[in-house]
This record gives sequence, structure tokens and C-alpha cells, in this order.
Amino acid sequence: MKVKPLISLIILLSTCFVSCEQGQQNEQIDTPVSGKDTVYVEDILFPYISAAKPRYDSVFEHADITLIPVNARRGMSLLFADSAHCVILSRDYLRDEDSIKTELKLPFKQIEIAKDGLVFFVNKTILLDTLNIQQLLDYVNGSSINTVQKSTTLDERLIIPSMQSSEYAAFLHYFSMKGKSLPVKTTIIEDRIQLKRHILANKAVAIGMMSDILKDTSLKPIRIGYVDSSNKRIPPQIVHPGFIVQNMYPLIVPIFAYMKSEKQNLAWGFATFMEKDPEVQKILLKEGIVPTHARYNLIRED
Repeated sequence: MKVKPLISLIILLSTCFVSCEQGQQNEQIDTPVSGKDTVYVEDILFPYISAAKPRYDSVFEHADITLIPVNARRGMSLLFADSAHCVILSRDYLRDEDSIKTELKLPFKQIEIAKDGLVFFVNKTILLDTLNIQQLLDYVNGSSINTVQKSTTLDERLIIPSMQSSEYAAFLHYFSMKGKSLPVKTTIIEDRIQLKRHILANKAVAIGMMSDILKDTSLKPIRIGYVDSSNKRIPPQIVHPGFIVQNMYPLIVPIFAYMKSEKQNLAWGFATFMEKDPEVQKILLKEGIVPTHARYNLIRED
């Protein structure tokens, strides 16, 4: 009669050992260079990261990363809901997200992969070339856009891609006043292609990302003058990634890989590869964004 409990115990221990061994194997599979995971990428960044992914795949043959496009707010929601190990967005935390992260002491980690820039733009036929930060602040806070330029009468509404987009998040970061709602009137056109068509057919100002807008020669990004941290007045410069490299563009937007913890897993390995690999950096620069940790030789043109 005592044999059966002993047999049961042996079976139970065997099951435990098998389960533990399988658990250890699963742990081993999820390493920085091997395993399977999903990375959610903001829609505007999706073509850039997708262009760099074949380089990653060629180096890590045992890694299986799936990229899925999302809007910026959705991507962050997935991170907070513990439904994603990694999201890549062209913005920092919004105020409410930062407050929740701090209050709950969430162990999120950021890796800065690259930089982009927020631009205000019009169609190329509009006779508006430059503005300064104060004029933009006045416009955002209710002044007529037509008081800062005299050549053309413009639509008073600012055209934005979406309130879920990084463009709008960057706009809030640079122009919102202590978290208050913005008085400027806006028109939302969520499809960026349709937004550009609207701008081409109307006398209006819109916001976009430099990497995206510079690809369309029918659009004109507005040059922006500003006063830097040393109180030096910087005149409006041509809108170009080279000024992001020099930290001389006033509306720089960071591109972060967000991870839900500091664990060095597959998602972390993918993010750090996008951050540091020289070939990836060349691809991202060609796509129009500025890798944070690349080396640059700048040649000033007269």
C-alpha cells in the first residue's frame, strides 16, 4: 500500500522537473539575440524601421521580430496595459502618461534611437517663408495667423494629422501653456496623404514631421527663428536634418524605443541594435531621420 504514494510522488517530481526544464528553455529562448516577439512601431516611423529590419534579420538568424504599425497613443496604451514588450514612437511621454508612470513606479525604459523635427508647412505657392517662435506662440494662443504675414490670406485653422499622433504630441510639448487646452482652431485629417492633398488645394498651415514633409517637394516647410538657451537670437534657417544634428533646430522630436522593463530580452536587443548598428544608422539617415549616436561630418554650404 505504501508503494502507490511513492510512485505518485515520483511522477509528481518528474512532472515538476519537466516543467522547470521547459521553463528554463523558454527563458533561454528569450535572449537579446534569439526568440520571438512583436514590436509596435508608430505608423509614421513604420517604413523607416521596416527598411532597417532586413539588416537586423541578416545578423540575428535566430531572432523573429514582427513589426506592427500603430498610432502613437495606441502604442503607449499597449505598453501601459502590459500588452507590448516594446513600442517605438517619435515622442516623449505625455503629461498624463508621465504622471501615471511616476505614481505607479513603473520600470519603463527609454532608448533614444534617432531624432526628427516638428515642422509647420504650407503648399509651395503660399508666400509665407519664415516665422519666429513668438509669432507661432501668438498664433497658438489666439492671434490671427494673418497678422504675422501680409502677402496672403490664410485659413485660420491649423491642420493636424490626429490628436493621437506624435505631431500633435510634439505640438503640445512646445506650445501648450501649463497644460491648458489650445485656443487655436484645428482641423483633423487623420490620413497624412489626404492631409497633404488638402494643403495643396488650400491656403492653410499644417504640422508634420520633417522626415515626412521634406520628401514632398510640392510642400514648403516654414523656416523658424528663435532665441536659444544662451539668449542668442538664431535667424530662420533652411529646414534640414543637418540643423537637428547641430542642435540648431528649435522643434526637435526624439524617437524612443520604450520597453516595459530593463530586462535584457529580445525586444531590448532589437531596440539597442536599431540604436547603435552603423548600417542601421545609415539606413535611418537615408530615410530622413537623424540617428542619435551616429558620427557626422558636416560640410557647411555657402
